[in-house]
Amino acid sequence: MSKSNSLHAIYFNGLGSGATRKREKLAIRYLAKRGIEVDHISINWRSGESFSSLLDRMITITQEHLKKQGSLLLVGSSAGGSLAVNILGKLHDKNLSVVTLCSRLHEVPLPWWEYRSLKRMSHIGTPHASQSFLDSVAYCGNITIPNLTKQDKERMVIVRQWADDVVPKKTMDILEVKTYKVPAFGHGWGIAMGVRRLPYIINYVLHSL
Repeated sequence: MSKSNSLHAIYFNGLGSGATRKREKLAIRYLAKRGIEVDHISINWRSGESFSSLLDRMITITQEHLKKQGSLLLVGSSAGGSLAVNILGKLHDKNLSVVTLCSRLHEVPLPWWEYRSLKRMSHIGTPHASQSFLDSVAYCGNITIPNLTKQDKERMVIVRQWADDVVPKKTMDILEVKTYKVPAFGHGWGIAMGVRRLPYIINYVLHSL
């Protein structure tokens, strides 16, 4: 794939300040060498910005990139996954695709002993709380997913690994959306393997649907 024919992607990071970490810089360079130009749209999930404000702001940025590029891939890592799906669900744009990497997209009933509740993983009640993440997942499950069209779902791929210590497996899937399983254990390793397989996922999974 030549540079002129590069695929353009927006990357939404997981929980944290949104500063581009070393491993993310390496991933962006890795993908650029394979014809995928990535813009990291920094999200500080702990800034106190409301979910509605964040969603509106990210929709505007997505529309600007779509207008400039013609087509666009949203890559949501971990907490960024529900945000990417919410944007797709708002725009229903045929030129917009989504890949989520080990992301909590909705809620399911969890056993009493399960420590990975949405409230706990959002760190509510601590200095690291992210109400916007909790609200993004709730909105995705309650509003976005029930209103996704067949065409929306055809432009989505969910990446998950063999086992995740942060995100319950059943919260990652969406009915009728293609799931691609990577050979990895753990949250971070699953995301890393998803990035490594992203060129294949785009060319042979997403575009084959």
